[in-house]
Order: sequence, then C-alpha cells, then structure tokens
Amino acid sequence: MPTNVSLTDRIGNGIVAGFIATLVLSALHEPVTLLTAAVGVRAPVAGLLFHFFVGTLLWGSVFGLVHDYLFGPDWLRGVMFAGGAAVVVMLVIAPLTGSGLFCLKLGVFAPVVVALFHLAYGAILGAIYGKLIDTDEARAHLHHAHH
Repeated sequence: MPTNVSLTDRIGNGIVAGFIATLVLSALHEPVTLLTAAVGVRAPVAGLLFHFFVGTLLWGSVFGLVHDYLFGPDWLRGVMFAGGAAVVVMLVIAPLTGSGLFCLKLGVFAPVVVALFHLAYGAILGAIYGKLIDTDEARAHLHHAHH
C-alpha cells in the first residue's frame, strides 16, 4: 500500500537509510580490499567512495522508489530488494570487473559472503527506511489534523 509521503521524501529517506546501512556494513568488514579488487581501483579511498556512492545514492534511491511495491515488514522488504541487488552484482557487475561470475575469482566462499552482506545491508536499509517513513507519515497526519 502506497504511503502518503512525497516522492522526494521517499528518495531522500532511501538515501539516508542507504548511507546508514552502508556505514554499518563497512564497519563490520574490511571493504577496501574487496572493493578495490572488484572495481579495479588501486587507491583504497576511491574504492570506499565507490562503495558509498552505490550503497547510498544508487541503491538507497531505488529502494525509496520500490519500497511500497514490496510486501512484508520494512526490514524484509529491504532483504528482498538487496537480494535482487546481490544477484545483479554477481551476474552482471562481478564479471564486468574481472571478479568472475558469482565473484568466484575472489574465492569459493565469495558468493556466500557477497550474498550475506547484501542481505544484512537490506535488513538495515529496510528497517531504517521504515522508521523514517513512519516519522514522515506521522508528521503529515499531524499537519493535516491541525488544518
């Protein structure tokens, strides 16, 4: 069911949630080596910036747009969304960056690690996004009640 939150707020909330989810997962593992290898960048800062761009602006914005079309609690919507993102990464992005289909050139456990980190990212993304949307809807309801 669609929310009464504007498109701009949905995208903005998605970006905020994407940034927080990316930040949390970056703190949980050492992303620089994987990222720099995956994108072919030798400078660790560039790899980290690429990671934050994708996790915050790209996936965060897209999640803000598709959230209402997914089902279940917010965290599960994020997991479903990020599961799709993991498939795109392993089938399209990884081969293009030289990491091989399903990231297998990075090791036999790479697909499992990539999938688990994307699913954890999605759970955080969805949970944070849901809290932000709930706040926006409550604020909109209060605004309409006073007018």
